[in-house]
Amino acid sequence: MRIGFLSPLTLALLAGISLQAHASSDDSCYPDWRVSRDSLDPCNNLPYLSPGNDSRANLRLLLADKKNAPLTPNALSEDDLSQGFGPVPFAVYRLTAASSAATEPDSDNSTTAELDTLLTSLGIKREAYETAGEAFVDGEGSRCRSNDDDSATAFIRQVVKADMPSAERQLLANARLQLLTACTWDGPVVAEPIESSNGRLLRTYLQAAADFYSGRFSEAERGFAAAGSSDQPWLKETALYMTARTALNQAQAQAFDEYGMPQLEHVDKSAVGRAEKGFLEYLKTYPQGDYATSAHGLLRRVHWLAGDADKLSEDFAWQMTEATEAQRNVSLDELVEEADLKLLMVSGGSLKNPMLQVVTDLMLMRAHTPPSLTREALDKQKATFANEPALFDYLQAAYALYVEHQPDNALKHLPQDVPSHLDYFAFSQQTLRALALEDKKDWKGAEALWLTLLAQAKLPLQRDQLELALAMNYERSGQLAKVFAGDSPISAKQVRYILLRNVAGPELLRQQIAQASDPLERQTAQFVLLYKDLLRGQFATFAEDLKQLPASPSEDKLGTSLGYVYSGGQTLKLFQWNGEKAESGYTCPSIVQTAATLQGDAKNPQALNCFGEFILRNGLDGMPLEQARAAGSLGSTASNFKGETFSRLDGYKQVIGNAKAPKNDKAYALFRAINCYAPAGYNSCGGQDVEPAVRKAWFRQLKSGFADTQWGKSLQYYW
Repeated sequence: MRIGFLSPLTLALLAGISLQAHASSDDSCYPDWRVSRDSLDPCNNLPYLSPGNDSRANLRLLLADKKNAPLTPNALSEDDLSQGFGPVPFAVYRLTAASSAATEPDSDNSTTAELDTLLTSLGIKREAYETAGEAFVDGEGSRCRSNDDDSATAFIRQVVKADMPSAERQLLANARLQLLTACTWDGPVVAEPIESSNGRLLRTYLQAAADFYSGRFSEAERGFAAAGSSDQPWLKETALYMTARTALNQAQAQAFDEYGMPQLEHVDKSAVGRAEKGFLEYLKTYPQGDYATSAHGLLRRVHWLAGDADKLSEDFAWQMTEATEAQRNVSLDELVEEADLKLLMVSGGSLKNPMLQVVTDLMLMRAHTPPSLTREALDKQKATFANEPALFDYLQAAYALYVEHQPDNALKHLPQDVPSHLDYFAFSQQTLRALALEDKKDWKGAEALWLTLLAQAKLPLQRDQLELALAMNYERSGQLAKVFAGDSPISAKQVRYILLRNVAGPELLRQQIAQASDPLERQTAQFVLLYKDLLRGQFATFAEDLKQLPASPSEDKLGTSLGYVYSGGQTLKLFQWNGEKAESGYTCPSIVQTAATLQGDAKNPQALNCFGEFILRNGLDGMPLEQARAAGSLGSTASNFKGETFSRLDGYKQVIGNAKAPKNDKAYALFRAINCYAPAGYNSCGGQDVEPAVRKAWFRQLKSGFADTQWGKSLQYYW
């Protein structure tokens, strides 16, 4: 038997503490490319033990080394790819096995077929196949979930076997069949008299079951205790199990509020004690019993309700690392989620199990003022790790690096030699070592270590992390060209794209246009080069680089390679924009002609307006290539492509301020500059903002001196 642990609402609310609060407003995840992190981001985990990882990811890494729970991340989905993810960093949901599709009730499954056979032998025809236990959504907790074909079959099997008159068999079987369709039952479940001793005991059990499902726990507990006096093996075992289960349900009867949220201060402690004693007695008497798996699982709930973190940690550790799949009442994924919600997030930092203590301590090492974990508190845990001193050394090193910011001290606690086999813990040790070297600005030492690890990394996601780490090392040490060298071990596409679009200078971009083996990388490099030539006012260089563009360039959209999220993007045909007459009526030549004009006269009013028109009509405002990378992440160092990016607003302001600008050009510049703030009042054109008073003056100027132009006539607001 299984019992749900929390209602879906409770799970959703609790899970939100660890996941949804860190997702974006549309519940999506976006990659943040870095290796060292000291704040939680469930969307960006790495395959080493880190304070920045979601606690579930760290727990899965430790479990993977136990050999019974290999780390097998789900393949990247289309959504993941469109949001810019590569294999790492990874969202925590990629470690959870996809749930199998729910199946409709099937009257031909083996248990149902056996139940039909048993009923037929008693001369009973089953009319309906829907059971009370099927009325709940997946994951919803209810004691009634076990009121299903399995439990009905087990009972009726005993009825058929027992020594009693056939009429009594029919009475009991019909009563169980009726109970199968209801979660509550008023009155006696069997009203007719039953004379045989076996029949009376089975009736007592059935009445106790009806009381249990109906929430009459005191009556149910007495009934199961009475039924347990039977010498029938099944009845004796089942009654013992149900006595403990009834006490558990009584213990939690007042422990949840109207929204399904736990209120553990309202737990009936006496009933919790009886439940624990009952389940332990059951497991001692029937260690391989029919309900042993369920009893082990329900002991977790007992210890959670009792607030006993040490026993609960022992429960989780045993079920995660020692129990077989058959001995777990939920999947390993569900165990990890449950441990996170019921233990790791509420333990307060003190557990007796080393594996779970490591995960808790890493959570407490996240950036916080003052630190959530003190050095003194960490040192007191040494006894917990008496049998696993390397784990304690790792915690000491992590604390020194992430909390105390003392890389030399961190290095003292880490092995200096790389082992021949890199499990996830050894990989974590060496990752922390390399990060400590980088924290000291020992770029060469860290580079050598990253390269050594690359040669030995075998487990899933390890190489992906190392390529990111090495790329960041090269970027921050001024050796970006090594990422794109012919013998570079860095093949991760997203890593290369980020560096091309954010950091690479013109020579490196030209190199990749000529030699990159990946067509998308070549196209990306060419787009970035032409775009930055143009937008940074290097018009002569733009004209030269444009000669390398084929007459019919690829029409493939460069989406995520240019930093776009979801769909969209640009193609290389952008640079063949022919300046067709705009919607507004302002006529422009091609972008090539516009650039040539600006090369000769940087203040040419029409060319400045048309440069703005090129940006506007092609949706280049807010271009991902112009968005600054988060400090400390891949691609966040200063770009090797010099020059300031042109903004439409600055171009319009130049025309507005040019006393010699033709009337038509100045009117359009005023119209467009004011519209930079339409309709919400914030600037969408780049450049330095102007105050509302300035926009108001522009509006008056347009409505007075240029009232006879189509733009003076059409504009109604200055926002």
